[in-house]
Amino acid sequence: MKFLKAKFLKQDRPTGRSYTYRTEDDVHPGDIVIDVRGSKLAVVDEIVDMGWVETYGADKVAKVSK
Repeated sequence: MKFLKAKFLKQDRPTGRSYTYRTEDDVHPGDIVIDVRGSKLAVVDEIVDMGWVETYGADKVAKVSK
């Protein structure tokens, strides 16, 4: 399981703040992923705070797929 940061796409451009997601796919910054609701997001090159993930619970972090 990998954790990443991604931003929602608005008019095909990443906008707003970045959110933490988990995935089993091999993704890289710039890749487009889809969340469980069907929203498109762009993977960004930001560091994931693993302390936050451990506190919140890795199983409760939203999942995305390529």
